[in-house]
Amino acid sequence: MVLRMYHRDHGDMGSEFTVVHPPLKSRILFTILLVITLILAFSFRLHMLDRNILASLCLALATTLVLKLYSKIHSENVVILPSLGLQVETLYYLGHRETNFFHVSHIKDVVINEAISMHSILHYLLVLLKQDQGQALHPLFSRSWPPLGDLKPVYKAAQEKLIRPQGRQF
Repeated sequence: MVLRMYHRDHGDMGSEFTVVHPPLKSRILFTILLVITLILAFSFRLHMLDRNILASLCLALATTLVLKLYSKIHSENVVILPSLGLQVETLYYLGHRETNFFHVSHIKDVVINEAISMHSILHYLLVLLKQDQGQALHPLFSRSWPPLGDLKPVYKAAQEKLIRPQGRQF
């Protein structure tokens, strides 16, 4: 999966980072769905038995396709606003969005963390949030997992525009 990251620097007004996922190949997906339906229908002779079985099979496969499209990510966007905070937005292929905003007074720090699994090493960006009973963690770009080279400019901008202007000492 080839991700593209775009950065728009607005100077003192903030920065915007967008990770765009590759386009969905809907014709290929539709063709595969049609071929699977026809293979299943003719191998089990569903077209000979009952039209309702064939129609329900097509409906089940179409529902699976819609559910897959519903959860497919189009892009993830992080907006750093120096005096306000951090906005995280996820846009899905079917058009719905998830947006979270973290006020600057609730942000303790932004860090790059490393996770090691059996076969790979993942780097991800975390926002450390202040809470009444301790800290909370919120990962940025949690559905994209961009490489470390793409995370470094986001980290640098967050440190320069969110953390350091507040005069925080660690």
